[in-house]
Amino acid sequence: MHIIKWSSDFALGIDEIDEQHKALVGMINALDASTHAEYSVENMRRLLDELNAYVRDHFGFEERLMAGGGCSPELVTRHCGEHAYFRSVLRDLTADFDNGRTSITVTLIEYLVHWLLHHIVVVDRAMAHQLNASEPALKARVAAALMQEMTDDLTESERHLLAELRRANEELERQVEVRTRELRDSNRQLQTDLDAARAETRLLKAELAAAKG
Repeated sequence: MHIIKWSSDFALGIDEIDEQHKALVGMINALDASTHAEYSVENMRRLLDELNAYVRDHFGFEERLMAGGGCSPELVTRHCGEHAYFRSVLRDLTADFDNGRTSITVTLIEYLVHWLLHHIVVVDRAMAHQLNASEPALKARVAAALMQEMTDDLTESERHLLAELRRANEELERQVEVRTRELRDSNRQLQTDLDAARAETRLLKAELAAAKG
């Protein structure tokens, strides 16, 4: 039995964020299940590590989206503050566990659930509303945020290679654009020549008809 079940009521309409929220719900359910099943310190520590890492990445993704503009400074301040608070709660929980806590109570898990759901339906929903209202091309913004997340995890040599690939791609796009423009101009000239040939043919036909008459 899950302590929290995902509902469409929690959906924000931004697919990437909704999927990340579903994953967070699944992790908290797994943490809750571990308190009822056969207890394992190693399993509990692994779940805490996974939750800490995923929360860091998810919050970072949302903060990159907001950094691109579209959200009020007041909302950004509140949102980032709540993220910082929840990260600190998880760090303290993990530290307590490392210092001898033998289990995670149902009350503590219920607190995590309450915080997450309130954050999603209030603060995240306000963020999604402002992003959608201010940026029609939100998908491009999401893609840019995901690309930044990927770039942050690269080594220096991988970043250099990615930069070279981007430059090569930009040069290829420039060449394609030039060639496309040349072909467009050539097609226009061909159409002009064809129209002229048709006009000349009509004139010749008219002259032949006049000569026969």
